[in-house]
Amino acid sequence: MFVLRGNGESHQAWGDRMRNEVSPELLNLAPSRLQLTVTEAPPPKLTLFPFKPEPIAIFNVYDEAEDPSRFLDVLQKAASSVSGYEVEESYPVTYDRAWSDGEPTPSPILLTMLRRKAGLSRDEFIRRWCDGHTPLSLEIHPLWYYQRNIVCGSVTDRADEQDGIVLEACPTRSDLLNPARFFGGPLKMLPNMLRVAKDISGFLDMRKTETFYATEYHIRS
Repeated sequence: MFVLRGNGESHQAWGDRMRNEVSPELLNLAPSRLQLTVTEAPPPKLTLFPFKPEPIAIFNVYDEAEDPSRFLDVLQKAASSVSGYEVEESYPVTYDRAWSDGEPTPSPILLTMLRRKAGLSRDEFIRRWCDGHTPLSLEIHPLWYYQRNIVCGSVTDRADEQDGIVLEACPTRSDLLNPARFFGGPLKMLPNMLRVAKDISGFLDMRKTETFYATEYHIRS
């Protein structure tokens, strides 16, 4: 996974460039699969999520040669900040995709860059995340998509420190942004919010964890 940070462009200009210029250049290098998650618009203002306002793009590059170096020239020309990671990918839940390559996933993506709590071992972080938080999320939230990426190591020099990258989505925008719907209904909302807050405080450093409002594209599946 390659994480590109915005260069001062508007969200629309950034998103257009990632889709229409950078993605075709990467396709020319023949990855077996290519996925793009990108912030195409400023995040909603009225929301419980602490969305970051800066543009970001993530390219999931699947390469049978397992050699990411040939993609770096394209990516490093596309943004001044590029961090690449080898990840262990899993899907606790995923949609039955009915849209074509190049079309946006028909629901917004909650993109989260995870940083583990200070003093917590990597093994304990993974256990708390995968065995504790993931089942809790699936119980409480109306998720139809959860791509979980455990960062195993960096593939670029001076990559930003990250411990995990998560892409989550609900069937509709309201399912994600309406707190009552996202947290299990009006009667369960506050107790469930407290359960989630207590859980994430045990394994995440929330000062360093970043959340973005994004759009997903399967460029080549």
